Amino acid sequence: MQFTLIDFNDTGIRVSNGEQLILNSPGYAVIKDNQIAFGETAARLTHIYPRATHSDFWYKLGQDAIHSVSNEIRHNADLAFMHLTEINEQSGKPLSWLIAVPASFNREQLALLLGLLSAANFHKVKLVDSALLASASILNHGKSLHLDIQLHQTVITEIECGNNNTVINSETSTELSVLGVYEQCAKLISEAFIDQSRFDPLHNAETEQLLYEKIPAHLASLSNSSTVDFNIEYHGQSHHAVISRDAIIKKITPFYQAIKKKIGNTSQLIVSHRLQQLPGFLDDIENTILLDEHAVFTGIKHYTQFIFDTDSSTNYLSELPSLTNKKNTQNQTDQIKKNRKITHVLISNTAFQLTNQHYFFTENHQIQESQNSDTCYSIYLNNKNWHLQSANDKTVILNDTVITEKTPLNLGDTIKTSKQKNTVTFIEVK
Repeated sequence: MQFTLIDFNDTGIRVSNGEQLILNSPGYAVIKDNQIAFGETAARLTHIYPRATHSDFWYKLGQDAIHSVSNEIRHNADLAFMHLTEINEQSGKPLSWLIAVPASFNREQLALLLGLLSAANFHKVKLVDSALLASASILNHGKSLHLDIQLHQTVITEIECGNNNTVINSETSTELSVLGVYEQCAKLISEAFIDQSRFDPLHNAETEQLLYEKIPAHLASLSNSSTVDFNIEYHGQSHHAVISRDAIIKKITPFYQAIKKKIGNTSQLIVSHRLQQLPGFLDDIENTILLDEHAVFTGIKHYTQFIFDTDSSTNYLSELPSLTNKKNTQNQTDQIKKNRKITHVLISNTAFQLTNQHYFFTENHQIQESQNSDTCYSIYLNNKNWHLQSANDKTVILNDTVITEKTPLNLGDTIKTSKQKNTVTFIEVK
């Protein structure tokens, strides 16, 4: 099965084709002079144009109005859609996608994400929990905690391993975040530059940008070194400051404590490569399993057939068969399929939750309160399953077949009408 895999983390949305990383696009957007830059391009401008920078549109994904200098941008979903469109184009518009999504997305955000993916022309999409996928090959029987960090928060995902590996709980904490750590480190480093070189890199936007660009690699180097030499070239002059590991740890340790209180004395703690790059975070933590940066990409090897054999094209999987019970994989696959139900209908770029017993649609897929002369088809619940019924002798096409009588609906089914090329899709959002 040919597909392209995304590890969805706003520190860097990584796209892989097999084992080859083809794109890394951080969750930044900079709007300047009616132009919008995303990803690495935007990341190199964030401190030069701080007021034009958006870094929280994935963290706060939604349709609430935001302040923007562009008429094209009304809310964070607009920025997310544009970012996804660019990622799709830069990846070569693959025909099939598997997207590893963190548990930090709530139900409403996940439904919106599904709609945005459809609107951005992501075809044949499968979604799976990223912590589950990354941890699959190292999970032991019982409960584990997976830790990962994003631009604005840390995500704690609780996974239970039995016959299946299942995400049973998730929690986020804004006390520890990538941008928060970088800000504290920048203050410390700036003070060191002033003391050692009589140079303040935070006084000028260009040198501030240079400083922030160096922080990630230098922090990672402090995992194995006691000091690091920061060097900033500006206007032909070289400025240096030596920073100690102990000083950095002292500065950011208070932000670690909130997370460490939440994880307690868990018997198995799984830590992402992103958190491992923060010096001192692991110093007093026991029972840790460290994931490498390829964990999500290698984890899919165990589940490709299972995931792409499932019925729905847009379901978010938070349960996978345990690799310690491979002989039962097919039975588990059948059981998971049996237990899955339609929860939403995806119309254009919006996923609508189905809560009532009966819905009526026009030929343009607009939902009506009751049936009238404009009604083209309706869907309704019967014995806990959704069914489709055409109305007013209108043409309704279910999965490329014209229907004339009541028909049961399944996950992944699509509906078209004679006057509308766009389709609606029936999906599950857990």
